[in-house]
Amino acid sequence: MNERLRGRAMPQTEAFLKAHIENGGAGDVAIAIGDRDGEAYRFFYSSRGDVQNGQTLYDMMSVTKILSVAPLFHIAMEEGRLSPDDPLGMYFPEAPADKQDIPLWMLLSHCSGIARHVYSEPCGPDRRGYAVSYLLEQPLLFAPGEKYDYSCGGFVLLGFLLERIYNMPLDHLFDVRIARPLGMTNTVYNPREDENIVRSTKKPYIGTIKCSDDIVRRLYGVAGNAGIFSCLDDMTVFGCSLLNRHKTLMTEETFAAAARDLTPHFSLGRALGYVYADARYKQGGRLYAEGSLGHTGFSGTEVFADYRKDLYVVSLTNTALYAVLRQENCSTACAAFREGLHNAIADDLRL
Repeated sequence: MNERLRGRAMPQTEAFLKAHIENGGAGDVAIAIGDRDGEAYRFFYSSRGDVQNGQTLYDMMSVTKILSVAPLFHIAMEEGRLSPDDPLGMYFPEAPADKQDIPLWMLLSHCSGIARHVYSEPCGPDRRGYAVSYLLEQPLLFAPGEKYDYSCGGFVLLGFLLERIYNMPLDHLFDVRIARPLGMTNTVYNPREDENIVRSTKKPYIGTIKCSDDIVRRLYGVAGNAGIFSCLDDMTVFGCSLLNRHKTLMTEETFAAAARDLTPHFSLGRALGYVYADARYKQGGRLYAEGSLGHTGFSGTEVFADYRKDLYVVSLTNTALYAVLRQENCSTACAAFREGLHNAIADDLRL
């Protein structure tokens, strides 16, 4: 147990979050902090009054990458279904020559050269084959392994790959292999119409398709790069699981293989799907020690686990939406928010 967390007041953290909303930086925030034994602190604040609870849903955006695709890939590694060193062509024989030999680990660490591409038209479950072919036909941004360039395209392909090797739609696969074993009861792709959802986009909802990511919207709400909605109750469970090296889902050896920094010479540390925090990760502020793992979402969400400090942090916000309303850069606004939040937490915990 991390004794620094238990029963500690967090005045600087709460003041920072209240100021963020009152200054127009977001409409809603929810955070949880815990250790290997579970949650130790949570806080809600909203411009709409006391309307949130632990089941209020947020658009997790790219946090989906480590909720769904990354752990599913690691489980498949453990089951001997694939290897990070396998070439893409082993699973997509229709891939053109320039992509046949790209090792899967490069897709997970964003150095494959595969770019983000938005489909020009909707691609439902009956058009999955076209969706795969379209991505494979697009030109590479650079030679595989040449540099780091964040790309959702690789994770979209990895989602299709997992569907192929398990013969199951990605949303069902996530539910059966991740959500249910961890006890995440309210975390889904395509939440129901009557769910309590924090608005994270100006775009209209299309039935159950509420994710703000354009790729996901054209894939009917289910993709490997984004699409999952979750709540504080479930994300604090996931954060604790991540801090415990996902022992419910995989062996420690498998997790250790997934947690290594694969991009030490590039601009950001990346493991097999995770952001690998070190001095290059400025959004960590003074909080996260080197080797912390996690991910952020474009909407203003994150989950990270710090193994040296026995600490996990979940922050859920709609900061990106308010940046759009103020005509500011969304990524810059979210990064500044996270760095400020992490510094406030570090000050409260005297880290």
